[in-house]
Amino acid sequence: MADTAGLPAGLHVLIARNGGLHPPPDILQSWPLPNFKNPDERGWEAPTVLIIVMGLTFLIYIARMWARLALTKNAGLDDILMSLAMLPVLGLTISVILAIKVYGFQWHVWDQTNKSQITTREITMAIELNYITSTTLIKVAILVFYHRITRTLRNTFVYSVWGMIAFCVVPSIIFAFLIIFTCTPVEGFFRLFDISWKLQNDLRCQNEAFIIVACAIVGTIQDFFLCLLPIILVWNLNMSTRQKVALCGIFGVGMITCVCGILRTYYATYVYFYTYDITWHAYHGWIWTALEADIGVMCASAPALKVFFKRYFTSSTMSNGYSSFGTRKTPRPLSQSRGQASRYPITTSRADHSGVHEPALFQGIKVSQGLDIHVEETDDII
Repeated sequence: MADTAGLPAGLHVLIARNGGLHPPPDILQSWPLPNFKNPDERGWEAPTVLIIVMGLTFLIYIARMWARLALTKNAGLDDILMSLAMLPVLGLTISVILAIKVYGFQWHVWDQTNKSQITTREITMAIELNYITSTTLIKVAILVFYHRITRTLRNTFVYSVWGMIAFCVVPSIIFAFLIIFTCTPVEGFFRLFDISWKLQNDLRCQNEAFIIVACAIVGTIQDFFLCLLPIILVWNLNMSTRQKVALCGIFGVGMITCVCGILRTYYATYVYFYTYDITWHAYHGWIWTALEADIGVMCASAPALKVFFKRYFTSSTMSNGYSSFGTRKTPRPLSQSRGQASRYPITTSRADHSGVHEPALFQGIKVSQGLDIHVEETDDII
């Protein structure tokens, strides 16, 4: 049964399953003999996909920073946080590639060598810590961007953003410490399957399954609320239902990360509670772990990419770098003209001193150079 040490007695019945890190003797006896010469091995398909996704993620990050620094010249704290996130994002993807092709997760558990029994644990720690660090920074960067574009507002949404930042940061710090100190001494995490080392040391470990699965569940919940926040803001604006649905669809793209989080949670649960062939089945979970972070960077960079593609890939761009989208009149802050928003048409833009016009984030809403939100007023009335 799965290891349930460290949990209240009443929970043993709920979580104990036929799987985990410590197979019983009858399961061990049912395994085939180790094959160290020609074992079953995963191919290069998944590593190749991850390498391509990692390269695409890096290019999207470069395009984002070029748009913010060179084109619109309005880089902010969210860009700093995203830049900090890129190191653990790349570290996470590289760690996963090494895990599923070099360090042991490409084999069945009964084909593990003495060396790979240690490397699988070392790379597990690296993946988990890189995942927590990268996804937390990405989520906070997105929330800081939400705050930038709504900072003229003084309502529940703004307070919800601050609450979500706390909800992302605090659990991540807790889970990072729990993972690092899962075993005492810490080295015992890597030596969990090293019998000779365990005979010479007093090893005590917390319930690793509970920590990892709980971390995956909380991360998925964070992803869901992160996508839900802007949808709630848009739905409360005075605009047509069709426009609301369109904007919600744009923000809903971030739900892809929720799908990755759900699959990560599924495979973490399966590995720790439903199978003893943990290395073979953890393979899939690691893939979704890396994809969640990479796709998170892509989704978070989408607003800046609009400027980048408008500047370099729009056929309507004129030779001097300007595009015509119409004229602008004096805007009013959203907080002062919320009730009149539906009176205004939905084509707005702005030109900054770099010579690039950036369409508004929302139709009918104006994002100023400083990323304040305003409602554009024109002569037409819907």
